[in-house]
Amino acid sequence: MKTKLFLLTFVTLTTLLFGQTAERIAAVRKKVEAINTEKNYQIKKLDNDYFVNVKNETTDGGQELSGYYKNGKLKKIVYSFGFSYGMKTCEYFFSDDELIFVFEKQDQFAAIKDQSNQVTGLDHTKLESIYIGRFYFENSKLFSIKQTEKEIFTQMDKKSKEAELLKDSKVFRLELQKAKSK
Repeated sequence: MKTKLFLLTFVTLTTLLFGQTAERIAAVRKKVEAINTEKNYQIKKLDNDYFVNVKNETTDGGQELSGYYKNGKLKKIVYSFGFSYGMKTCEYFFSDDELIFVFEKQDQFAAIKDQSNQVTGLDHTKLESIYIGRFYFENSKLFSIKQTEKEIFTQMDKKSKEAELLKDSKVFRLELQKAKSK
């Protein structure tokens, strides 16, 4: 009897918690969709030269930071960074000045292979998606992660990833504010 009661309680609580998480994810997705469908943003874009000490100096693939503002409020940040072997793009979404969602994508350049199927180089015109991460936040807490494949640039536990994404969103926000006031 105790086993049945325990099992019933476990199933009920799991179902309730999963249902609540699904509802929270749906609410975040709805806000993100509204942000993405908006067309009338004031956009502040910082190109690679903003990030380097010497003009026209570049990282392997350059980098760019863009802030999307509506009525003076930051709604979205897009940061892209090129590596010699690929590209990383992160999109940060805000509601009421609070981070609600991060979409992270990592791509690598397609391999060029010879007739014996040996890799001889990289095709810098073709990117292949190798990782997608969706990170859902509420009250500055990461409550859900949806990932495909493994990150190539960094691999972290949930707490470390939460800290990294919150920190990066704050740093990028400050850089955009600083550049906007110039």
